[in-house]
Amino acid sequence: MSDDLYKFPRLYSDTPLGPNLQLTDGQAHYVRTVLRKGDGETIRLFNGRDGEWTYTLTHSGKRDAAAINGKQVKAQAPRARRVHLLFPPIKKDRLDTLIDMAVQLDVTDLHPVLTDRTEVREIKEERFKSHLVEAAEQCERLDIPTLHPLLAMDKALVKIGVPVFAGLERSNAKPLTDTIVPSGDCACLVGPVGGWTDREREALNETPNLTPVTLGANVLRCETAVAAFLTRLALPAAR
Repeated sequence: MSDDLYKFPRLYSDTPLGPNLQLTDGQAHYVRTVLRKGDGETIRLFNGRDGEWTYTLTHSGKRDAAAINGKQVKAQAPRARRVHLLFPPIKKDRLDTLIDMAVQLDVTDLHPVLTDRTEVREIKEERFKSHLVEAAEQCERLDIPTLHPLLAMDKALVKIGVPVFAGLERSNAKPLTDTIVPSGDCACLVGPVGGWTDREREALNETPNLTPVTLGANVLRCETAVAAFLTRLALPAAR
């Protein structure tokens, strides 16, 4: 992909991509009134399935817009593995940072979980998914991570079915940097504000297929722990 093409606006579309397509009302409004793009200008679209395409805009009315002369500029490569993130919901601004970290560092699946000390006990799904899309648009990612339903932590760990690395600070866990990164699917679990309860520590240490690790001498905030985990577990993996 030519460096010149990165200057063109990049939008997610949930429709199949091909030579020509009609933009949704929301997309048409966005390119016309927010981006102020007119006839003949170029945009990029991706949908998580068909790679990335460039299009020429054409406006047929005050509200309608179409994308024509489509050309695929990136193919959709299959993923070699999936990286899951289990996390307790946190307050809005910090959650936004966590989402940005997860998308940029290539998480494929996000699992919000309830722990004994989880401070926010609900997920605003529509807003969360919208932020996932915005983050993927900005970081040149070709797919959108999957958001799974909010579950109690023990139920999520049973359901996930892949090796899990859990951050257990203030313990005798081995450093994450000393662990061997799995070549297949894996997951990381970060703790809530205030840390794990004794009950949870005991349960995690007895959970099959779970490796307790420490992320360093300092106790990290939830979103910082996500970045520390993913730079080790997700980024080295090839798609």
